[in-house]
Amino acid sequence: MENMLRKLMDEIEGSTKAVRVLPCEDAAKDALKKAYSINSKSLLAVLLEQTGGMVIDNWIRFYGAGEINFVFRNKLFPFDEIVIAEDILGGLFLCLKNGSIGYFAPDCLELEDMEISLGQFLYWCLHGDTDTFYKDYRWEGWQKDVSNLKYSEGMAFYPFLWVDVENLESRSRKAVPIDEIIRLEFDFLEQMQGR
Repeated sequence: MENMLRKLMDEIEGSTKAVRVLPCEDAAKDALKKAYSINSKSLLAVLLEQTGGMVIDNWIRFYGAGEINFVFRNKLFPFDEIVIAEDILGGLFLCLKNGSIGYFAPDCLELEDMEISLGQFLYWCLHGDTDTFYKDYRWEGWQKDVSNLKYSEGMAFYPFLWVDVENLESRSRKAVPIDEIIRLEFDFLEQMQGR
């Protein structure tokens, strides 16, 4: 695990993005080990057990054993898979059964297979073109706005992202608890599927 942790820290130091690794909390680490059985030699174990979470460009948040709490966040999701990260829009990144990372997209409320491994996903977050991935959802001055978000908050839009509108600027937005955004997504999805 030490080699993998060192490699992760090297990748973080080599990133041109703003990356913050949060400190671990013993209670969160204990809760994680009680609730989940994770291969201690895996990259996932390093992320979850050796960090309190990790924030990239104040936009993507990896879960860990600390302030961005893996156990707490996973209680919000009606998935069999585990969720390992979120974005400030309420998008969720999951470990799929086929070994790749899936993205629950807040603009269509569908789970999409990204067809990349956890290692590739982490590399993409640290070094890849996330700007293009999110280009339709970044507004003028977004960097300043998201730098003020707490790690328990996300950016809510109205009309909601899954509603068609002319452009992003026609939506109002405000900071709200991220769990509210996620619950609303699944409540709406359940209503749509119940028709």
